[in-house]
Amino acid sequence: MFPQVSPSKGNIADRVLRGFRKILDFVFPQNCVSCDGKINLGDHFLCAPCRGDIGFIRQPYCFQCGVPADLSYAYPHEEFVCGDCRQNPFYFDRARSLGFYDTVLRTTIHHFKYRKQMGVLAEMDLLLEKYFAENPGFCQGFTVSPIPLHFNKMKERGFDQAFLIARQAAKVLNLPLEGGLLRRVNATSPQATMTRTERARNIKGAFEVNRSELVAGKDILLVDDVFTTGATVNEATKILKKKGAGKVHVFTLGRVVVGKGSGL
Repeated sequence: MFPQVSPSKGNIADRVLRGFRKILDFVFPQNCVSCDGKINLGDHFLCAPCRGDIGFIRQPYCFQCGVPADLSYAYPHEEFVCGDCRQNPFYFDRARSLGFYDTVLRTTIHHFKYRKQMGVLAEMDLLLEKYFAENPGFCQGFTVSPIPLHFNKMKERGFDQAFLIARQAAKVLNLPLEGGLLRRVNATSPQATMTRTERARNIKGAFEVNRSELVAGKDILLVDDVFTTGATVNEATKILKKKGAGKVHVFTLGRVVVGKGSGL
């Protein structure tokens, strides 16, 4: 059973944790995780200059997949669709990413995902608040759901990064969070060195819908950490739509763009 998680729950615990974090910052000051420079009291894991260096993805971008548009030609219209999406459209209706998956944002995500520094969530709060303030009305009426980890990976890592990001996004957007709409049934191989075609083949059949009654007729916002080729969120969307989901939008913290950093 996977109960719906209200974004208002845990606010008291969040305040306690933030207060405890401030005490730790004062007693055990740390350096910026990106440049190793000093950070001001009240900052979390990034100094102000590094936080300012995060490249937010803003229009113009592809209306469907959210990839930044090539500005070598005339400014595209608001519902411009890139060549890749015209030739091979995704199952999801729309994908958006907070920023380019390059130096600072990549470092921040890696400290959270691989070094298990949960305090980075405080940085993500600031980034999410800024992004959604610039995009008012983002996915209103949607239910937020993360891309799930397989049980074995969850056991190995000890936490599900997509769930934690989804929880933060739901809180900032004041939307309901359903942590168990999808279940990962196949322990897929790591995709870092795979091509687009190999990723799609690797992820095929990896997901099942956990509770069909919470999917049918619902608009769903799928959340993950990084959008590389879109194979994972596309496969998850396909399964959700087979069970009657309405619109499916995708949100990730990072977006891999050729010439702007590298993928996972």
